[in-house]
Amino acid sequence: MPDREPLVFPSRGPEKGMKRTNGITHILDRLEAPLPEEWLPLAAPYIDIVKIGWGLPLLFPREAIRRRIHQYHQQSLEVSTGGTLLEFAIRHGRAGKFVGEAKDLGFDIVEVSEGVIDLTLEQVEQMVDLVRGAGLEVLVEVGKKDVQHQYSLRETMGRLLHARKLSPRKVILESRESGKGVGIYDENGGIKWDWVHAITASMSAEDIIFEAPREEQQIALIKELGSEVNLGNVALDTVFPLASQRLGLRGDTFGLPVHKALPGGSPAAKFVYYLIENHHGLEQGEIVTISRLPRRTVQLAVKELERQGLIVEGISLRDARRREYRCV
Repeated sequence: MPDREPLVFPSRGPEKGMKRTNGITHILDRLEAPLPEEWLPLAAPYIDIVKIGWGLPLLFPREAIRRRIHQYHQQSLEVSTGGTLLEFAIRHGRAGKFVGEAKDLGFDIVEVSEGVIDLTLEQVEQMVDLVRGAGLEVLVEVGKKDVQHQYSLRETMGRLLHARKLSPRKVILESRESGKGVGIYDENGGIKWDWVHAITASMSAEDIIFEAPREEQQIALIKELGSEVNLGNVALDTVFPLASQRLGLRGDTFGLPVHKALPGGSPAAKFVYYLIENHHGLEQGEIVTISRLPRRTVQLAVKELERQGLIVEGISLRDARRREYRCV
């Protein structure tokens, strides 16, 4: 009997020496236990950034933090501070000292956030400059941790766009560890899709790390935005389950394209794309009616999406006499 052709398994690992720019998995390390020696080398190809959460580094001897970071560096993983730690330093007037100590401990990235304290846009800019001045990379997080004091959608979008203009590695959308009642999540942990669609119509999903601590949230975002969506606040023990969802190796995402292209270009094109996707096909006149965009704007958006290979025109599945646009 001839040998069977071996299975070809998809890979999540970036090219050696290269950083993954999309499909980032940003995990949360709670420092609860030593890292298993066999586990980390196996998990490393599916991880991009490790965040040592909150103010935890203040609870451990400096050498213990250095050893932890060194373990990640041995696997070519980058390590970030949690945003709360910088907020604590700012509150006590020690932001400059904190950034210097973060670099000394071996951190690669400092997260600039305002989840607990209030910062003006100018203060956010100053913190970003401070971090960069120390030779560290920066992530900017948008959102409040207190469920009773949340930004509106308009405020969230404004601060996201401001953060993107600062050219951080990525902009993080706050969710807290619970994933409930904060940012794009309702009080039960469900995703507010009107928020997601409004945000991704204004800026590329590639620029955002969506904190998604709950497995059902990760699955839903992968199904909606594709396997290359950037996900954060991922627990250490769910790295492999998430990787299997990204690769379509589980029932929830089985058959989904492993690399689903995200719409680029103008905000109108992104908005039109999501309308077509969510309605499973639309005629051009229907797009004009639903979007309330000028017909000329819709025509240009459709051409832009066709050039990107994201939509095709074909016979309507509802009426064979008509033609509609559908996502590829």
